[in-house]
Amino acid sequence: MAARPPLVALKDVRLQDGPRPLFDGVDLAIEPRSRAALVGRNGAGKSTLMKVVQGLIEADSGDRSVQAGTRFAYVSQEPQITGDTLLDYAASGEAESWTAEAWLTTFGLDPAKSTQGLSGGETRRAALAKAFAEEPDLLLLDEPTNHLDILAIELLETELLQARFALLVVSHDRAFLNRVTDTVHWLEGRRVRTLSKGFIEFDDWSAKVMEEEAESLRRLTKKIEAETYTFYRSITAQRTRNEGRARALMAMRADRAERVR
Repeated sequence: MAARPPLVALKDVRLQDGPRPLFDGVDLAIEPRSRAALVGRNGAGKSTLMKVVQGLIEADSGDRSVQAGTRFAYVSQEPQITGDTLLDYAASGEAESWTAEAWLTTFGLDPAKSTQGLSGGETRRAALAKAFAEEPDLLLLDEPTNHLDILAIELLETELLQARFALLVVSHDRAFLNRVTDTVHWLEGRRVRTLSKGFIEFDDWSAKVMEEEAESLRRLTKKIEAETYTFYRSITAQRTRNEGRARALMAMRADRAERVR
């Protein structure tokens, strides 16, 4: 049986943010029914990359392909609740009214409740109910456990583990990521590395990756030092050969600069 194509694939994506690129050469594939964490240091651009995946932000270069008919649902860090009642809000998108009502009830909310004066937790649960009710192929969640109590987080985890859609989530809640993910996309150095295991395996894997890259950089530095020494010792040798060495040396230095910037 042939493997299903990814729902969304980014290829060699670049996005500029001021004088320097926020992403450069990003490759990322969201597989059907995968539950992926998108992780990286603060300011790395995780929320922005999530919007590129959904198509809310267009990259400066590179390719974004989407499987035909793919439906998205997105819950931002700060959801904006509109309409007179929670049911008005939850049914304002792609969801049927009865489905929206059922999901509001699942998340412990009264569908007839006014959208005015909601607490942070109620706002978050309403946004989640709306997203689930839209029955997406890919659900994107940005810090979904913010303002949720333990019972609400446990309910969200249960629903995500039972869901048939794919998930891409940004969260600082490590326990939540440990329980719900089976894939990790690591945004580091303006590129993405992918671990085909859950977040619980991330620390050991990322430490190994960084160690291997540090060793690769050390080897490159030693090679540059050796080539520099050889180049200057042979400065009186044939000019053409020296020019070739100079070009190779400059290329290695450029490679090292790219790795450490």
